Amino acid sequence: FQDQLGTTEDLENKSLITFKEITPNKGKEEVMPNSVQHNVPAWALFAIFFIVVPLSINLVKEKSQGTSVRIRTSPTPYYIHILGKTLTYLIICVIQFLLMVAVGIWIFPLMDLPQFDVTGKMFHLLIVTLFAGLAAIGFGVLIGTVSDTQEQSAPFGATSVVVLAAIGGIWVPVFLMPEFMQKIAQFSPMNWGLNAYYDIILRNSGIGEIAKELIFLFLFYIAMVTISLLYERKQNAV
Repeated sequence: FQDQLGTTEDLENKSLITFKEITPNKGKEEVMPNSVQHNVPAWALFAIFFIVVPLSINLVKEKSQGTSVRIRTSPTPYYIHILGKTLTYLIICVIQFLLMVAVGIWIFPLMDLPQFDVTGKMFHLLIVTLFAGLAAIGFGVLIGTVSDTQEQSAPFGATSVVVLAAIGGIWVPVFLMPEFMQKIAQFSPMNWGLNAYYDIILRNSGIGEIAKELIFLFLFYIAMVTISLLYERKQNAV
């Protein structure tokens, strides 16, 4: 058969199929997440950021019902109102995360999937959740502030969250993306949160090792809220 092909290569000992295994790494350390270790934090982040939709709708509804006018005329500064919403929705974000963790611990094993292990990691995971929740809330505040109707805030909020999830590694892990997409993913707050979760779950990292991601998430929140307050002040300037 080899003579008929006109080749002298030993096809019996030569591999006809090759593959390249790609693993996520941090420095020289390679760690492969299983399906549960990826999906639990990824979908928890997706749920956290989808709080953008109800939050932005709530802010638009306040404007349409005149509630925002009463808030601005009260002696309480407007930023206190934003901080109140931040605290309320932050609690919801934590509840969403805990529910997703519960699914990973008790439901996934019933589906013959690995159990999500949070032994000794829960405190650090909650810290990341709080900062990711802040980033999501800040984004929702901005959308709700610049939108005039619910028809504007709801579709744009949902679409933007889906886009951030797509480029941030929520659906497809970033290490499986093309190189140019991996660079784009670095600008997604969901990617910052997911990397922080990965560092804790896969590498047992402490707060010091994920400080960069936490700072990025907090600065994102500060930037979104600051822009919202400036926009609100400009719109209502006499």
